[in-house]
Amino acid sequence: MNHLFTQILVRIPIAMVSLCLSLFLQGQAQAQTVTKLIVPTSPGGGTDALFRVVSKDAQKFLGGPISIQNTPGAGGTIGLAQVVNSTPDGYTLAGVWPSPVTVVPQTSKVPYTPNDYIPVIQLSTAPYVFCVHPDFPASDGKTFIEEVRKNPKKYTYGTDGLGGPAQLATERIFRAQNIQAIDVPYKGAGETIIGFLSNQIDIYVGSIPPVLQHANAGKAKCLLVSSVNRNAQFPNASSLKDIGLAKEETLLWRIILAPKGTKPERIGQIVKAYSQAMKEPDTLRYLDEVGESSAVLTGKELQDKLNQEYAAFSVIAKSLNLR
Repeated sequence: MNHLFTQILVRIPIAMVSLCLSLFLQGQAQAQTVTKLIVPTSPGGGTDALFRVVSKDAQKFLGGPISIQNTPGAGGTIGLAQVVNSTPDGYTLAGVWPSPVTVVPQTSKVPYTPNDYIPVIQLSTAPYVFCVHPDFPASDGKTFIEEVRKNPKKYTYGTDGLGGPAQLATERIFRAQNIQAIDVPYKGAGETIIGFLSNQIDIYVGSIPPVLQHANAGKAKCLLVSSVNRNAQFPNASSLKDIGLAKEETLLWRIILAPKGTKPERIGQIVKAYSQAMKEPDTLRYLDEVGESSAVLTGKELQDKLNQEYAAFSVIAKSLNLR
């Protein structure tokens, strides 16, 4: 009897240790399934908001939670550098917009090259919009271009920073039409719209959300978008195709990147999860509200798109002496 009781006492701690070890290993396995999406901008902006909305749906299809981590600074290059230097297991990704990928590298030295990351999937796109004051002497994209062209250096346009995406998008169009206007750089579209409404600048160039309510209130007249096709939020604004400049399209896009060396199997899982998420009602509703379009792109098509944009921005940056 005493011998049996002793055996039971010995086995209980062993069983408890085994149970604890099993739970610990299960916890470790669960922790490894958390996908960290580094968004290299401050919380609350358009890029951050979109990745949060889409990732909430994507995690249902990925089989594990997706955690958003904001790492702002240096035009998004700090956060992207963190991703390219991470372990390429596919559980640390970057959710980016043009700035750290095709724009900042044209004007500043960055700690990575396009060979250091894999373009996984493009989720959405939106044009930059050109808006003027209600009394501006133009009624559409064509008359807007004509007015600015026949008055060299008369008009000022505000953008999200010197050498930023909005300035390069503007100069692609203006230089194709021999237009000379004065860029007034701000720290973001939020500041640009304030400058516009206070009459510091003649033309607002930026993303749609900051100007949308003011256009609806009659305080801004939006005449042109930087996309080939028209935008649903501004159906009367001319597209680049309307004015014969389809080749000069520049879009504000949202793309997920992975570190070089990430296995194709994991890339495929991410593509599948986010592709499905882009069809979900909450995601589609959000895109409609902010004037963005679902534009899923992967593989060689996505890589070619980035290569072409990088080359186009390089030409513009050199012509503006930004480097």
